[in-house]
Amino acid sequence: MSESMGRRWKMKMMPLHYSMARNPIQISVLSVLLLSSLLLFCMDDNNTATTAMSIISPSSSTRISRIAIAQLRSTKHKHTNLINIAKTAGWAKRDGAKMLFLPECLGFLGDSAEHTLLNADPSMEVQIKNSWDDNVLLPMNSFREALAATIESCSQSNDDDDDEGISNDDEYNNCEGPIESIIAELRFIAKKSNLWISGGGIHTAATSTITTGNEPSKIYNTHVIIDEQGQITSFYHKIHLFDVSIPGKVNLKESNTTAPGQKLVVCDSPIGKLALTICYDMRFPEMYTQLVQRGGAEIILIPSAFTVPTGLAHWHALLRARAIENQCYVVAAAQVGQHNEKRKSYGHSLAFDPWGELLVDAGGYENDTSQESGIVEVSPVDVPSIVTCEIDLDLVQSVRERMPIQQHRDSSNFSF
Repeated sequence: MSESMGRRWKMKMMPLHYSMARNPIQISVLSVLLLSSLLLFCMDDNNTATTAMSIISPSSSTRISRIAIAQLRSTKHKHTNLINIAKTAGWAKRDGAKMLFLPECLGFLGDSAEHTLLNADPSMEVQIKNSWDDNVLLPMNSFREALAATIESCSQSNDDDDDEGISNDDEYNNCEGPIESIIAELRFIAKKSNLWISGGGIHTAATSTITTGNEPSKIYNTHVIIDEQGQITSFYHKIHLFDVSIPGKVNLKESNTTAPGQKLVVCDSPIGKLALTICYDMRFPEMYTQLVQRGGAEIILIPSAFTVPTGLAHWHALLRARAIENQCYVVAAAQVGQHNEKRKSYGHSLAFDPWGELLVDAGGYENDTSQESGIVEVSPVDVPSIVTCEIDLDLVQSVRERMPIQQHRDSSNFSF
């Protein structure tokens, strides 16, 4: 098992003296006793029983990578959101992470559909073209100096406490004018922190030409992967759009502004093969089967801004199921807290391993009593924040070899 699980496995078993085994029957009996000993006496450092996975998991690996998973409370103020992202990048750098994972709506979460359309990033065609030329979108200015200083300061800090904080209407929001591209600022943060970044959800123009007046008629919800040099390596447009109404609790229709994507995406990274998805996608398991079977994914990414009612009901269950059935790591960065009068997110940025074991959880809402009590809670936990864990690709291989469900799925033959 990896160190991120916070465990050290010890094998305690009765000694087996082969001189006692004089015939096949004795050998068989002793074999059964040995297996029983393994199952019954696998103990952790606190002498409590562990799962049977401790037996089949590698005890050490040369393919272990540390990652950082951010938890944010994004608002309509792009500068403040980006400063908070820079903090998480600094903390991730300090903690030795190779990659930082950010949630959906990381750079902007508006008050209305019109607000979202007006604040969308340029199309990915434009972003990729600009990614080839650092001079187009990455020159220094006073705001980027603030981003760089934030990264440096947080990379040297001893803890993640930020007592001073930055308000949503402070000096940064008019610094150097409006933010033209959240993705460009993420590229800058990635380069300055020397981190790969998963930008889990940024609204981008559907094309560079389809507009109504000064705003695009439709946008994409885009998950972008950026390397440590600030280059865009891959991107995915969210396929399943969240059109859901729960009377008195949730009424969102993402398709009012957002066009659905059509392509599945798996990409390489320093920590393994990443399957790119977003939030509501998690409810469609057939999608993940394809990402693993045809795309070779080892780590499933599901950045989200989950509502509190659906989060309380399904967040942990769905993510754990995707990890178990696909024998992958699942990494889910999340939004948390009150974003505006209409929108509140569940939180609980987390990671599951390929056996479905919860590795880390940043916390969030544990109930939804605010509506009944009339209490307005900005966030149930401190934000921004990160949690860290390790990705062990040898564990993925070990689980798949010992329970080859992917091969069994291929060979199955059934019908109505």
